[in-house]
Amino acid sequence: MDVIPPARAAFDVLAAGVDTVLARNPRLAVDWCRAALGLLSAVPDGSRQQADLLLSMARAHARIGELTQCRAAFAQWSALVGPDEELKQAADILAILSLADGRFTHARVILRGAVGHPAAVNTGSLRLDLAATAFWDTRWSWSDAALAVIKEDQRLQRAHALVLLAVEALDREEVDQALRLVKDSADLVDLRTDEDLAERPVIMSDLGWAETYLGQNQRARQRFMRGLLVCEASGQYLPVAPLQAGLAELALRQGALAVAADRAERAVSAARSLGHNDHWAMALVVRSDVALGAGRHDQALADATCAMEVVDLDSPQWRRAHLAYATVVLANGDSAGCVRAVLDVAGDELGEFPVWERRRAAKLLGRAERAAGRVQHAVRWEGIRARYEALLNLPDKSAAGPVQVSRREFEIARLVSEGRTNRQIARLLEVSHKTVETHLARIFAKSGVSSRAELAGLTVANRVVARPRA
Repeated sequence: MDVIPPARAAFDVLAAGVDTVLARNPRLAVDWCRAALGLLSAVPDGSRQQADLLLSMARAHARIGELTQCRAAFAQWSALVGPDEELKQAADILAILSLADGRFTHARVILRGAVGHPAAVNTGSLRLDLAATAFWDTRWSWSDAALAVIKEDQRLQRAHALVLLAVEALDREEVDQALRLVKDSADLVDLRTDEDLAERPVIMSDLGWAETYLGQNQRARQRFMRGLLVCEASGQYLPVAPLQAGLAELALRQGALAVAADRAERAVSAARSLGHNDHWAMALVVRSDVALGAGRHDQALADATCAMEVVDLDSPQWRRAHLAYATVVLANGDSAGCVRAVLDVAGDELGEFPVWERRRAAKLLGRAERAAGRVQHAVRWEGIRARYEALLNLPDKSAAGPVQVSRREFEIARLVSEGRTNRQIARLLEVSHKTVETHLARIFAKSGVSSRAELAGLTVANRVVARPRA
């Protein structure tokens, strides 16, 4: 009977388990890949699996948000297999790295080439990745093709495709259809556990932003908060900047400038730490808007200008940055500069902007033209603004029902409303302090609050209730 050497046995276990843990625990996948690669010299035929391990490591680093390490592992893999294999096996990684640099056209070329390649791996997932590139840039439409190849049991992928379809419908001004699609997506997402959502945490960002566009602010806030919880628990930080930026946007809408400033700062910090320029530009745009709302014109101008510089015109964030810049310019009294900044990127009919940004653009142009005494032009833009406001001023019905939590979570929420500390609650319930913190984080995510005071207010007002027994 043959005896398998310990090094070979360990190598086989690690190599076989990497893909199993990659989706939900990418940090563990990186550790296993590194350990397996360290055993290569002791495994006679292990070099055959070296390329697979390097590719898995690159994917894991990408999920974590470690883009520099992702590039390094990917380069090692490519050197082993050759560039001809990149499109067949690693189009998803190439696209992630291109999008991080704001090179959307390059990412789309890669993904379209992979989708059409007869030997490409996971073409259904690649179609969804391709469709997702149009979330901020609605001049493209691939969501129908993605949805058509997604299997019925792939609920997260289906939810993501539905929210992408919703954004396309909204851009066509089909608001009722967009609302239905967002609800269908949310229904699928709400049935998933946090561990399930760790397989595709970006869905929480995209769904939250779609709900924001549709005026469903409370639901959007809950989505962003839960998304952050999922990212923290699974060690995946790529979607963190858009999630924090979404919370900053919602706080700004409510006039909560201190909260908005804090969230915007977190978004900027997250994007910069990952080296994700496109997310950095997005976060800078939100921070510019917050600074302007607080009367800090110099910071607002600096942030908007920086956002325009860190990505080029290939990125939809470049156009959003011009809107932020135009807003600051107008606030500083430069009407002509505002008009130029908007029309240079939006086109005469504002068609280069998604529908939800045309309202802001038309508002800026109307104010700028009226300030310049060009009344006829101002009236035209004011009419366009009124049309988009009528289209998009939707009542926020997302807070219609109470938030349902587990009975243990409700017990903790009630004790928080009584002013108890986490340690006091832990003693009363005879659980660990860490258990209370975990439950509290889940309650925050479900209810969309970020402080004990907010949670106490919801609980006292019967807006947080225990889920009925089955």
